[in-house]
Amino acid sequence: MKKGVVLLSLILFCLTGFARDLGTSWVVTGDGKMDCKKIDLGYNKARIMLNNGQKVTISFSNISSFSTDGRIFVKLRLFEDNKPTGKLAFMELIKTWNDLSLYKLAVYDLKSPIVHEVSYNYYIYQGMNYYLHLDDRSLQNTCMHFRLNKSNL
Repeated sequence: MKKGVVLLSLILFCLTGFARDLGTSWVVTGDGKMDCKKIDLGYNKARIMLNNGQKVTISFSNISSFSTDGRIFVKLRLFEDNKPTGKLAFMELIKTWNDLSLYKLAVYDLKSPIVHEVSYNYYIYQGMNYYLHLDDRSLQNTCMHFRLNKSNL
């Protein structure tokens, strides 16, 4: 009898997990976190479809972070040659280790003859504060500390 109750409870628990539609995407703004079905990124706005089907357009200036396709993007201050540029960019969070976070930023070369040629810059931030821009050599050492394989980045 006890085994039957446990089995029935387990089955009901599993069914409730299937019944809930957990959004895999979310957006964090000044108003809080919104779960959503889909995020389409435009030039300076994000078009968001909420879980209830409602469509919302939000300016990038109002978004602090978002997640789509299992990847998390955080808006951080951009640095070039270890100097602040005054610009903000959405960087993909790769992994955290202690209080350090490794981020990846896609950089498009507009002067390249190849239309969609992308290179990546890697940064380490301590919390929201810039810590280090990584070159190829420092990226290899950083991957060891973060327990990552450089080829998977």
